[in-house]
Amino acid sequence: MSPRHTYNARMGTGEDALAIAAQQFASDGVVVVRGVLDAAWIQHLRAALDEALAAPTPLAQNLAGTQGGAFRSDMYLSSAFASFREFAMRSPVGELGARLLGVDRVTLFNDELLVKEPGTPQETPWHHDMPYWPLGGGSVCSVWIPLDRVSRQVGALEFLRGSHRWGRRFHPRNFDSGTDRPTDAREESLQAFLASDPEQVITTEADPGDCIVFHALTLHRAFGNPLPDARRRAVALRLVGPSVVYEPRPRTIPLIWAPALAPGDPLGTDRELFPHLWPLDP
Repeated sequence: MSPRHTYNARMGTGEDALAIAAQQFASDGVVVVRGVLDAAWIQHLRAALDEALAAPTPLAQNLAGTQGGAFRSDMYLSSAFASFREFAMRSPVGELGARLLGVDRVTLFNDELLVKEPGTPQETPWHHDMPYWPLGGGSVCSVWIPLDRVSRQVGALEFLRGSHRWGRRFHPRNFDSGTDRPTDAREESLQAFLASDPEQVITTEADPGDCIVFHALTLHRAFGNPLPDARRRAVALRLVGPSVVYEPRPRTIPLIWAPALAPGDPLGTDRELFPHLWPLDP
């Protein structure tokens, strides 16, 4: 496997380009960083994804609903598969997340595969990620990595520009039905939400090797994959800064490995379940 690279070494860009990406992330809540991963890393992830699909964990789901096809999900992959942990620990993704979040250390919260197989018209409804997770704090992002070309025809993501700065938290949505999943009183319903201003919608078409980085409070959705001969394979890593704490709440996503944490502990305290990705410990 390729040695671990820094962002600048992989991208061949200077600090100015990275600063622009960080400014866009801070302003819009999402940025597409092109060509972060080389062909060897993409091949590594495709093989790791095949391994995980063949041996799903207890958290594996098919989110396709009643419309047909298959929308496969599985998470905490680095805790179950050495190939995913190697990618998390050695790829440029950890440093990229740290630089965009503006923090001096990032920890892996979880990683997830998201595969829309051919003939899966199910669209992912508008939602933001933070209400699904037992976390407290603001320095949380997803690095969403396409393993196939994603477009409006094949599963591209759309985002609402600046929605991470609204100061609002919406109930998580059920992906198969689009209905609200209540969690706690701090969150409000998204049932009547409508993206009424097209200028605020960012569509992020991307190629293998690109990374779509977005804040955990940025509202987003995804197109379906109705085509009969195209897969939409993706892996998402969820990264947190040092101030993010464990905050269990009713009906957040389950943890099949019990964390060695009490409520309010920094997530990085449990380095086995939530490893530090950047900088790597000596």
